Amino acid sequence: MELINNTCDVLVAGGGVSGAAAAVAAARGGAKTVLVEKENYLGGTGYAGLFQYICGLYLNGDAEPIETLNGGIAREIVARLNKQSPQRTIKKIGQVFVLPYSKEDLRSVFISLCSKESNLAIFYDAAIASVKKKNMKIIKVAVNRQGTLRNIVPKIVIDCTGDGDVSVMAGADFELSPLSKRQLAGFTIRVKGLKVCDEKLPVKVPYYLLQAVKQKLLPAYFKFTVFGQGESPDEGFLKINIPSENSKLEQAVLKNAIKALSYLADKLPSFKNAYIIETSLKVLNREGRRVCGEYTLSENDILNARKFDDAVVKNSWPIELWENKKWTAYKYIKQGDYYEIPFRCLKVKSFANLLVAGRCISVTREALGSTRVMGTCMSLGEQAGKAAAYFVKNGRYPY
Repeated sequence: MELINNTCDVLVAGGGVSGAAAAVAAARGGAKTVLVEKENYLGGTGYAGLFQYICGLYLNGDAEPIETLNGGIAREIVARLNKQSPQRTIKKIGQVFVLPYSKEDLRSVFISLCSKESNLAIFYDAAIASVKKKNMKIIKVAVNRQGTLRNIVPKIVIDCTGDGDVSVMAGADFELSPLSKRQLAGFTIRVKGLKVCDEKLPVKVPYYLLQAVKQKLLPAYFKFTVFGQGESPDEGFLKINIPSENSKLEQAVLKNAIKALSYLADKLPSFKNAYIIETSLKVLNREGRRVCGEYTLSENDILNARKFDDAVVKNSWPIELWENKKWTAYKYIKQGDYYEIPFRCLKVKSFANLLVAGRCISVTREALGSTRVMGTCMSLGEQAGKAAAYFVKNGRYPY
């Protein structure tokens, strides 16, 4: 799609799972859509994070779900992932159901979805540089694309940046926990060459890394490391959880991860010949700004499985908090039930043409521990995109 006079109907900032879904939904709704992504790939943390599973897709209960809890694009993505890798099927971990996936499959699916939309243009390696508003309405957005500024005039903007970057530029109110209280960030390393993997490794690995921390051989945050088995017997994942103040220190984290692997090789026969084959592209924050909307979803809303008149997304994922000085805490919704996220959480307070989707929607810190997962963010993005296309056609939102 070519921009005429640098105008578009919908501008989506951020090409993660919520932003890509928002852009596809808006384009399918007939809106001339521009997606601005700072990296050269789609999928955001779903691609960069080296995750094993997509969380938040399914209703949690005793029986394995047949379909995703939300329909639409999330269900379409799952169907495409299943077609590309049919051996990756729904898995139950503890009390929740997840979908194993590969980052390349996810990237491929989003590229395929976006390429079919004639109403969609994607600007890779680009970022929003500034936002101009008038009477609480965004009237112009400056996009920096590889050093060249381009002013775009959209009818509506969807902020899917994860940290609410565009909303903050526009002057929207937001909530942000103090650095010392933010959830731990994450960095994952994938290892091969494991021998004699047994079901006790997820317990043994954290235990020995805690001993290394006590001996001051590794930084204190290594005591929060989690180990997960890979798809093949010789493969595993070390999920290192890091205080937010260290989240920009990828090289230091990687250097210490190599030391950790060496330490484990000395203590555990399974790790004797293990080596790093892949890592996250960067340290990824679990918690950032939460843009203030017309409603703020709370912990009580989630745990009481609250339903809303303007509900747009269902979610059954527990509140999952990776606390800075504690072990991970979980609070579950009643099995077989779900809560709803109202459209008001996506509508930025006081703004006429600004929506948010993904991690930065209007929720409390505790509620964020449930809403931030990928499966939920896909559906949030889709609903924001559909509402934006409706806004372009009708001058108002559908709710």
